[in-house]
Amino acid sequence: MALLNKYTLIANIFTATNALAGIIGIITAIYFPETLPFVPLQLVIIGAIFDFLDGFMAKRAPTTSAFGVYADSISDVITFAILPGIMVLQTNLIGTNSEGIIGLTPLLIAGFYTLSGWMRLIRFATHPTSIYYEGLPSPAAALLIGTCATLSTMQEATWFFAQDGLMLTLFTLITGLLMTEIVKYPSPKRGQLSDMLLIILAGLVVISYVFFPGILTLSLILFISLLYTIFGSLYLLVTNKNK
Repeated sequence: MALLNKYTLIANIFTATNALAGIIGIITAIYFPETLPFVPLQLVIIGAIFDFLDGFMAKRAPTTSAFGVYADSISDVITFAILPGIMVLQTNLIGTNSEGIIGLTPLLIAGFYTLSGWMRLIRFATHPTSIYYEGLPSPAAALLIGTCATLSTMQEATWFFAQDGLMLTLFTLITGLLMTEIVKYPSPKRGQLSDMLLIILAGLVVISYVFFPGILTLSLILFISLLYTIFGSLYLLVTNKNK
């Protein structure tokens, strides 16, 4: 019983830290978008780290905690669904600064992403998979959209994320769609050596942004996120066939 309590308690603390990162990120994105432009994405990354850690600890508990399952899902909705949706709202989407019905377009776009993330997390909570993910994982989606939203505020990236908001809008809609579609993506649970090496490399790049935020680390994260989003399903298919 002591062992169960220890692992469950630590997992719940990590889950709460994930939620706290998301809540602080939302507050920062709404009230300090110009003075702290890099912080929301840093908090998405921190939330993802603690989301991984709480799962790691929960697997070592002899039994599953119902509280932990619900808490983890709610924390993920905050950090990986709501926070990125607010981040894109603070930038330029199609319809930004427009009046009338068209002015509601950014809300609908961000709402679609958030709703897609919510649906993705419900499916994962009710029908968890083992060696693959059904749909783009919400942390990967949040990382991609959070990076795009942050880049769109930087002068150095206006050549790609123009002020008309077209590219950011397309990224947001397509990413939301990939979360809701049953497209299989590789999971670290497969335990393959190639997976572990790629995860370690990607993790080091992503974590480096927490300490060295800027155009270089953002560009590297965008590159890695796009590789996983576009080619993840193909990589899963090829590596499974080679087993």
